[in-house]
Amino acid sequence: MIKNTTPSGPRRWHEQRWMIDSVLRTDGLEWDQPRIAYTIRPMGVDGNADFAAALPAITKFADLVPVFLGRAERRQRLAEAAEAAGRAVTAREHWFHAAVLYSTAEWSIWETTPELIAIDDAKNACYAAYGRLADHHVERVEIPFGAGFIPAWYHRPAGCGSEPLPIVLSVGGMDQAKELNVSMYGDKLLERGFAILAFDGPGQAEAPIRGVHFTPNAWVDAGEEIMAWCRSRDDVDEGNIVGYGLSFGSYWMTQIAASQPTMKGAAVGLVCHEPGGYGIFEMASPSFKARYMWMSGLERDETAFDTMVQQLDLRDAVSAMQVPWLVVAGDADELSDIEHTYDLAARADAPVELLVYAQGRHALSLPTASVANGPNWFTYAADWLLDRVHDVPASDAFSFVRSDGEVESRPHPKHTQLEASV
Repeated sequence: MIKNTTPSGPRRWHEQRWMIDSVLRTDGLEWDQPRIAYTIRPMGVDGNADFAAALPAITKFADLVPVFLGRAERRQRLAEAAEAAGRAVTAREHWFHAAVLYSTAEWSIWETTPELIAIDDAKNACYAAYGRLADHHVERVEIPFGAGFIPAWYHRPAGCGSEPLPIVLSVGGMDQAKELNVSMYGDKLLERGFAILAFDGPGQAEAPIRGVHFTPNAWVDAGEEIMAWCRSRDDVDEGNIVGYGLSFGSYWMTQIAASQPTMKGAAVGLVCHEPGGYGIFEMASPSFKARYMWMSGLERDETAFDTMVQQLDLRDAVSAMQVPWLVVAGDADELSDIEHTYDLAARADAPVELLVYAQGRHALSLPTASVANGPNWFTYAADWLLDRVHDVPASDAFSFVRSDGEVESRPHPKHTQLEASV
């Protein structure tokens, strides 16, 4: 059999590889996005040590896998030693950190290789070990989907018993695996009494490793199976299902909400709303496109990928959506111009609340003044979801966070569009 020698990933990735390595040396690990911040968030402050040790060891893209693999294996050894010594809480923490670091090691592998499968197996084993010792219920879930399954972790708050709980369907972005969706301690959704199904949808993280790739409509089909799973559980309140999605998860969770009218609400943030995704796939770092090509099973066919992504368009979906929608974004998002989000908000039939941060970039990260001084957007989203399951009526609103942290009410895009048409 002749081996396929066509390089994986977009042409721009290979042509600009020297630039990526150069920028990585000067800007560090976060040359394309603040991955340290979103990775440490579920880990807590103890995660800082691993990244502090990793940063000086990474001077080129090829260093990412071995450096983070080494950090993960170290944490796994510490977990095993702590458990052998009878220190269950210490072991729990090391198991969690090991799983997250294995996930970080996986990120830069954009072909389904034996190495990637082995790392993912190690990640799952470490997270399962964490779940066995966690301070709340953690359960591995595999929801049948086509010839494969949607992998997930089901979390329930500590001390809740077996009563039916409202549930959040939680998904990150194209670079964020399900293991990063629930904080080890003090999770904002668990603390509010929600159960959480943190899952990797079609094309995301573990799913393509198990053969479930992205297609323009795959998340709609996945939503149907996930909702069926919720209805099958005696410990889930099927009348109180809400969704939460970040980054490209803002696109995917909106697809699910638009096709599942019984959901009580969907909160999305750090948006990817541009039809066709030109900004993220052609103007941003080519690492985004390289990964999404693999997610789609098209890592060696850029032409087919470019044709496929022209189908990425939420305008028709939101026009018919009945589920209340919260959108959190920065008005200077470099991956998806905010005007695309305003256009969707204007088209939506359902109530839409906007929380927009002045000069906020895609990740809404510090030191942006509006993010530092204004409301914590994750807390805001968690409270908004809680209102939905408590049957507080949702309404159209546009809250703009100024640089000084003050929140001002602005005309909603539905109203400004109506005025413009008169």
